[in-house]
Amino acid sequence: MIKTVLMATTAAWWGMVAGAVHSPPTANAQVDALANARAAHQTDPRINAQVDAQVTEHRLTIFHTNDLRGNIYSEERIDDADLSWNQGPENAVDQSGLAALVSMIRAHEGTGGVSTLVLDGGNAMGATPACDVDGCKTLFQLMGMAGYDAIAVGGHEFTYGPDTLAIRAGQADFPVLGANLELGDAVDGPIAPFLLTERSGLQIAVMGLVSSQIADDFSSVGHAALDIHDPRETLESLLAGPAGRADVRIALVNMSINEARDFALAFPQVQLFIAGGTAAGPEPRPAEHVVRFVDGRYLVTTPGRGSHLGRLEITFRREGGSTAISNLSPVLVPAGSATPVDPAVSAVVAGHRETVRRVYDVRIGTTREPIEDTGSWIADVARTKLAADVAAIDRHALRPIRLDGEVHLRTVTRLVRDNDVLVRIAMSGRRLRAWIGRLPREHDVVFAGYDAESGTVDGQPLNQARTYVVAVPMILADPDLIRGTGNFRLSNDPGARIGLREMKAAHVRGNGNVDRWEGIRRGPRSVMEGSTRLNGSLSQTTLEGPTDRYSRDPFLRGEEALAWLVHVEHHSTRYTPVGTFSAQFRTGYGRLNSNGSQREAVDRIDGELLYSLPYSPLSQFVGFDVNTVWTGDEGQTHPVVFRFKGGLQTELGSQAIVRVGLAMERDRVTAMNVVGVELAPEYRTTLLEGNTLSSQARVFWGTGQRRTMSVQHYNHLRFRLLDDLSATLDANIFLHRDSDVDRAAVKFELQVGLGYDWRYYR
Repeated sequence: MIKTVLMATTAAWWGMVAGAVHSPPTANAQVDALANARAAHQTDPRINAQVDAQVTEHRLTIFHTNDLRGNIYSEERIDDADLSWNQGPENAVDQSGLAALVSMIRAHEGTGGVSTLVLDGGNAMGATPACDVDGCKTLFQLMGMAGYDAIAVGGHEFTYGPDTLAIRAGQADFPVLGANLELGDAVDGPIAPFLLTERSGLQIAVMGLVSSQIADDFSSVGHAALDIHDPRETLESLLAGPAGRADVRIALVNMSINEARDFALAFPQVQLFIAGGTAAGPEPRPAEHVVRFVDGRYLVTTPGRGSHLGRLEITFRREGGSTAISNLSPVLVPAGSATPVDPAVSAVVAGHRETVRRVYDVRIGTTREPIEDTGSWIADVARTKLAADVAAIDRHALRPIRLDGEVHLRTVTRLVRDNDVLVRIAMSGRRLRAWIGRLPREHDVVFAGYDAESGTVDGQPLNQARTYVVAVPMILADPDLIRGTGNFRLSNDPGARIGLREMKAAHVRGNGNVDRWEGIRRGPRSVMEGSTRLNGSLSQTTLEGPTDRYSRDPFLRGEEALAWLVHVEHHSTRYTPVGTFSAQFRTGYGRLNSNGSQREAVDRIDGELLYSLPYSPLSQFVGFDVNTVWTGDEGQTHPVVFRFKGGLQTELGSQAIVRVGLAMERDRVTAMNVVGVELAPEYRTTLLEGNTLSSQARVFWGTGQRRTMSVQHYNHLRFRLLDDLSATLDANIFLHRDSDVDRAAVKFELQVGLGYDWRYYR
């Protein structure tokens, strides 16, 4: 609602500004007469009929760009396509990028006149040396020199943060459009929802919208600070207002080509869509420059990065109060083709290039040996710098060059095409495997720590129950991955997010004279993960059989009662190259009022320590259990049972683990030893997003000084309420029978309450 009110207010404001700034005088008296007749439309039906009967044609030239990504001019020796230009004059590098496009636009005789529009589909900003030195200030200056009428906001507009975007939008001579973006007062003010202007006797509305999925590619904006409204709902709202009453409606949309097509099909009221952010791979495809719909509307885009300028020669036919495209001639012009560099543009670029050169020609290190596979090298550095088990890098963000000899800051820029931001995310092995399977085919991903062919991490089979820390670019972190990782907040911790260029520059500076493995961790790392659950609940304890005769068994200790229970459960695991250490601790304490005195209903302590060899499909383990109680009457012996065990553990499917081993149990009260077999299955699954079900059992059969059979079965159901706060349901069953009593005793606990689960990864 607030956004709608702001949109309406902004629409009225932009309507006045457009009339004062962007609306040139009408071309001739006939157009003026027509405009006056249209103004009288609502007051005189006869004039209305005359106006509706008129058929007029209006010619308009539109220059359009998209996905410049900060490419003001071609950087020297950036890639093979630029090498041939190094032999030419000093200003030869101006023959591509925004500088070339601006010269081409300025060379057009009608630019800035009554029949020309210059528009950009978004992603104009980007992390290039030319933008790094001044936060894209020169880029906006050149766009102003070209006479841009409006640009759309895309994901790359946030490369230097929302504050920089707000400053640039406030300084620009043209509006920056993002109707469905909401980023707070600091940014919303300079960003307008649409532009109303007049060209060739037509009132034109230009609207800017971004994909709701674009947040997944934002590298510098926290999700809490970003609100992207549904673009379809926003466009419907715009078309219901002043923008919808314009003669011509143009939408600048920043979204994938498939989403842009579907979006355009849903809005036949909009005659023209200009798209940015359409590329599925490293570069947009020129073949998708124009999409023509059967109703005569169009979707256009360019390959981006300043390599081409789009030019549309359009004839609009207005008849009966409606306006449609009667003819559209699209041209995709290569940058710099047959157009000399504009002297004013060249002067701006020359001074800016000198500044960039001073900054980026600084030597930051050397290589002791040539580094050939720079993709794998960068992935290994990312894994080390972000203390991750696995790192993934998109090769499309890099250029396939080798490093040999001196390394300058410019060298890092040449190597890293896109300054993708890496974040550290903690996820289970099960989710890691699923995410790797979902990676789009168009991404050429290189891994560090993970072998895609064998599916192993550090040479060991992927443990689906373990939590792995993964360093991944935001562009590869799909929404399912982000939503499914409860510890995504790690990406906001200091040192847990870094740009590729900053990471490489820091690595070379820090090590000075580097080789392939200088300063890079090789092999697995020691990792600690843990979870602590604190639960307050109402507990119903039910006892069956001669439990009083089994009072020496701690898990049968207690009273049949309904009582408030405080329950604490902690689980820690440390993964090391020599094996895995895990510890689990459970305790509960509840008080029961019986005949005016307080007695313990639940006061159990259950601990388990395990060590297993490095993980494999079938690995060995040894362990130690202790069961006791921590209260009791004065002088009463506390029951304590120890169990030593060892055997094999394996996975059953993707959600279950089973341990089978030999065990020796010692009852401290009776000093009896029992030797037998323990079976310990564990199961965990996700029911809905954030809700989990876990079940863990320990079944023991033993013989010796007495024959024993016991079962401890813990079941936990967690319903997420808010962050780590959950509603919980625990159903625990305990069963015991031995030759001393020869009758089975059963204890059942049902606990319903609230729990708080705190997790950590180190």
